Amino acid sequence: MPSLSRRGLLAAASSLCLALAACGGGTSGQYSGSTLDGQVLMDATAPLGGSANICIYGIANGQGNPLNTNVTPPVNTGTLLTTGCLSSDAQGQFSAPLPNFYGPVLIQVTGGVYPSRATGAATTLNALSATNASLQAMAFVGGGGTVNVVATPLTTMAVAIANTMPGGLSMGNYQAAATKVAAEFQLTGVNITSAPTSGDPQDLVLRGVEQYLAFPPGSTDDPNAANLLNWNTGALPTMSADFSSAYNAINGTSASFSFY
Repeated sequence: MPSLSRRGLLAAASSLCLALAACGGGTSGQYSGSTLDGQVLMDATAPLGGSANICIYGIANGQGNPLNTNVTPPVNTGTLLTTGCLSSDAQGQFSAPLPNFYGPVLIQVTGGVYPSRATGAATTLNALSATNASLQAMAFVGGGGTVNVVATPLTTMAVAIANTMPGGLSMGNYQAAATKVAAEFQLTGVNITSAPTSGDPQDLVLRGVEQYLAFPPGSTDDPNAANLLNWNTGALPTMSADFSSAYNAINGTSASFSFY
């Protein structure tokens, strides 16, 4: 019986590795790696560019990026899936080949500059002390092909809410939280994990967040929108009134939001 060539042996080993999903952190027979393509947006026409810092963490046991709170400031202790964090381009876009992980991932964004619709000026986002990130999102990778993800203030709220649910950061919790965020902002039926289109209802809400960040009463009652982006349930009445004011100011409407 003829022996296999070196190339044949390597191909066979590679196929077995993928089939068993036992190499490089894969945990499913469907594991084949993915490329994560993403964009960071403050609204439909306001990318967070200026080389925003994009960190992608594998999620295990409901935790994606636990913080070491024994030091000041707190530091990330999660496992990065890339060699160092990535940088967004001028359009807030990034791409990361993730050949060695199957499962949910947490995307955390810090730094970067966006053209604020509220102020008309280039604006930076401060990282939130609770997460060491300014914006967050989640995605599921490892099933092959390209996985698209968008990170916005609304997906950030969804991650914060999912983190409080039993089981923590899972894709099921994230999708449930995204549905809740949509309902809170009167976007029933809108998938907030997809990118907004200029002038659509999701875009108008995101413009409201920019106004909330930039001007009173939001900027004074909730600096850096820390309560809003972390979805602090202890501050819902103030958040509701301040966001209503911000939304109406930037969109020329008379809407009323009552968060619950």
